[in-house]
Amino acid sequence: MEELLAEFVAETREMLKASEGEIIAWEADPTDRARLDTIFRFVHTVKGNCGFFDFPRLEKLSHAAEDALAEVRAGRRRPDANMVTAVLSIIDRISEMVDAIENGEELGDDKRDQRLIDALEEGYIPEDEPVTAGPEYSDQKSGQKPENSIAAPRSIRLSVDLLDRVMSGVSDMVLARNDLAHRLREAGTQPAIDGPFERLSTILTDVREAVTRMRMQRLEFLFGAFPRMVRDLSAELGKQVMIDIEGGDVELDREMIEMIRDPMTHIIRNAIDHGIETPADRRESGKHEIGILRIAARQSSNKISIVVNDDGAGLQEDRIADKAVANGLISASARKNMTRDEILQLVFEPGLSTSETVSAVSGRGVGLDVVRDNIEKIGGSIRVSSTPGEGTQFLLQIPLTLSIISALAVEVADQQFAIPQSYVEEIVHLGAEHIQLTKVGGTTLIDFRGQRTPCLSLGDTLGIEHSAPTIDRSAVLMKLANGNIFAMIVDRIHSISDLVVKPLPPAIMATNCYAGSTLLDNGRPILVLDIALISRTAGFLTESRSMIERTIDSVSDEQDKDEVRAMLFTDFDGHRRAIALGLVQRIETIAADAIERTAVAARAVVDDEILPLAGLPDGPLPDDHVRLLRLSDGSSEVLYAVERVEDSVVLDQELVKTDDDPVLEAVTLVDGVSVGVIDAHTLFAKHGAVPKRVSRLSCSLPDDEWSRRMLAPLLANAGYEIVRDDEDEADVAITLDGQGTSKPRDGKSAVIDLRSTPDSEVSGEEKESSIYRYNRAALLEALRQVRKGEAA
Repeated sequence: MEELLAEFVAETREMLKASEGEIIAWEADPTDRARLDTIFRFVHTVKGNCGFFDFPRLEKLSHAAEDALAEVRAGRRRPDANMVTAVLSIIDRISEMVDAIENGEELGDDKRDQRLIDALEEGYIPEDEPVTAGPEYSDQKSGQKPENSIAAPRSIRLSVDLLDRVMSGVSDMVLARNDLAHRLREAGTQPAIDGPFERLSTILTDVREAVTRMRMQRLEFLFGAFPRMVRDLSAELGKQVMIDIEGGDVELDREMIEMIRDPMTHIIRNAIDHGIETPADRRESGKHEIGILRIAARQSSNKISIVVNDDGAGLQEDRIADKAVANGLISASARKNMTRDEILQLVFEPGLSTSETVSAVSGRGVGLDVVRDNIEKIGGSIRVSSTPGEGTQFLLQIPLTLSIISALAVEVADQQFAIPQSYVEEIVHLGAEHIQLTKVGGTTLIDFRGQRTPCLSLGDTLGIEHSAPTIDRSAVLMKLANGNIFAMIVDRIHSISDLVVKPLPPAIMATNCYAGSTLLDNGRPILVLDIALISRTAGFLTESRSMIERTIDSVSDEQDKDEVRAMLFTDFDGHRRAIALGLVQRIETIAADAIERTAVAARAVVDDEILPLAGLPDGPLPDDHVRLLRLSDGSSEVLYAVERVEDSVVLDQELVKTDDDPVLEAVTLVDGVSVGVIDAHTLFAKHGAVPKRVSRLSCSLPDDEWSRRMLAPLLANAGYEIVRDDEDEADVAITLDGQGTSKPRDGKSAVIDLRSTPDSEVSGEEKESSIYRYNRAALLEALRQVRKGEAA
């Protein structure tokens, strides 16, 4: 009996969920007789099941809904919004009661049931007002089904736990197959064994695909709840929205469906609340009063693409950018260099909401950042595009399953890691003549096929010591969710194979470097890299390629000698200026506190070198970071501060000499706008100097795992030299909870004490004399004070 009851609960839930979507669609087109008949059969089946299990209250509710629908089928009642709402309320109530039955709870107040039944009895029309209805339909009379009726496939119900066990077994078989294949390759060609092994591999592939499909569910299982949600939300917000769904027959892993349920809900709620206008606003803008929300799903290879599109007002680029600047997500100068598409992607940043009011639906600055995080956790991607006045579109790309992925094995310092194949764009060998590594500011770039792409070293990212020569190493070019490409340098590349991904302990996942573990075909365990989180930490995921890199990309070594090429920029007075491109070594970005001004001159520290600085405004700096052109005439150097780097240009118009400004050599036209050309001779004569090397402040750290993993990378990135704790030459000795020795440097070594206890749990002298180990700002400020004292 318990098994039959479980069947009743599962089947009733499925039918109620399916009937909700059918009812919403029928409300939009009451003349669709075939859909009405489908809804009637749903409710009739639920009523019969309730009677069989002796649930009189459920039977009474479903019987009332069936009677109302029967009146409509007979032409004695006209369907309207009130009736549809009443039927949906009964469905909700039946769903609540089914949950209570499953949990062994009471069914609640029966007076509520009667109120719902009474609501169905209202709305009858007078007998003298005929209702146009389609022909009476009955399976018994005609023996035919509606034209759009689809025969249900044969099916059985299986326990989810049983499916998981089968899938786990198949996954282990895949690993065993990979191990056997590895051993056969080592043993060499063996015709008596190779043939049967190939057949076994083919059969296993078929079985794996079949088992994977057993875990699949049609997307209509997810989409079925959206019509009801759209109907309720639009009514709550006083809007009229119609939903159009395509691709419900596309199948996806049931786990993936559950993981994208919340992201899809967020997107739809935002579309109705923020995107689609009120009927009055739509009329004023020349649109139809009813807004359209379209959801379409398509399968391409091993990915599912889901598009959510509304025909609302679209995203407002300026409002998003202003909000991002106000929240500190981007700087005002960076905003000027961003394209519209780059600005639109900021809606996925935490805390960014352009809603002027906070409602029960949305507007609290949460939602789309959660959407992006959830999508990326399952190896997917999301992008937004929008046209003002025409609407907004979200594109989600989801892998079919998480259990088995195709991955590329890479190696760093004799340690192997796996990179999901979905990220890999191309593999290049760094020893090739056409591959070069250069450094611009704090970013390393790889030159490949005339393009410069930011890159990082996997060994440095993971904190692994490695000494493989750069010339023998390789780079994996990877494409991120936002379309950006970056390179990851590794020591060696291994084969691509199908790998079974297993979860990791929370402590390892918290490092934001790994997505799971797997076994190679030789049985060796390796970690799967979380490319999305690694790229976000490096700044590649939320930022597209900077204007600096685009400017450098446009420079070619094979330029026409007759062309006068220059770097175009805007100075702090808002004037457009240009300087000979051959003088520009690099483009730097430094913190404002790295600049020292005196009454005579200004200097800045860049890469442990002191350089003269020109071009600063008279007043305070407008931002906490300053963009610099690093110029060199071959013997001396000078930094030139700029508000914004624009582009590299060819000065093909006449250069008109000018004496109005001693800094300018001439003026010319670029795109029809006057541009002043910097006089390099005057600039270097006044400011040029040979860079002076400054010593780096050295820090000794405690010899423990936390200091090596967390503290050392932080200090190294901030420009401090890390030395062993037992060395005598440290300028600063850092201790943790009293661990670590203080080796003085001529008795002048400074000591910074760190503690594991948060500030909220300590007070008095302990709080004043030590720094919480995760208070990054306080630690760096203490080191700056040491540097200032040493300089004094």
